[in-house]
Amino acid sequence: MPRIVIVSASPLLADGVAAALRADDWRVTIGEADDDADAWVLVDDEITVRGAGGASAQLSAGVGASRLRAAVAAVLEGLSVRELPWAIAASEHEPLTPREIEVFELLGKGLSNRDIGGVLGISAHTAKYHVAQILAKVGAATRAEAVHEGLRHGWIGL
Repeated sequence: MPRIVIVSASPLLADGVAAALRADDWRVTIGEADDDADAWVLVDDEITVRGAGGASAQLSAGVGASRLRAAVAAVLEGLSVRELPWAIAASEHEPLTPREIEVFELLGKGLSNRDIGGVLGISAHTAKYHVAQILAKVGAATRAEAVHEGLRHGWIGL
């Protein structure tokens, strides 16, 4: 069972991060980074995850619990994570909603509005609305330009 140490000058922040991470099968403690830990989560204005093997992740302080757990899991597997798409989108543009992120991923796979609607259980008209919001928020004129920007910035994957 991996051991995760939460390091923060703020006990309140440390407790919140620890609670989010305890949902997984990890031993989570609050204290100082030590060599026996499998990963350290440093909480300040942003969240930095460092793994014993050198992998790391940078996250915005407002990241959700499930995404924090995913980043920690990636670091435990030896993967480094760049600042995550929702954090980048929030800092440069109006943030994407969780549904827009889902639509953006499907847009990146080349799906039409009708196909996006079918996958997500929404109408093609609603999918079209979400696509228009994504284009506006990422500053793109076309679907292809939005996908290009999404891939370039790491907002979406293939």
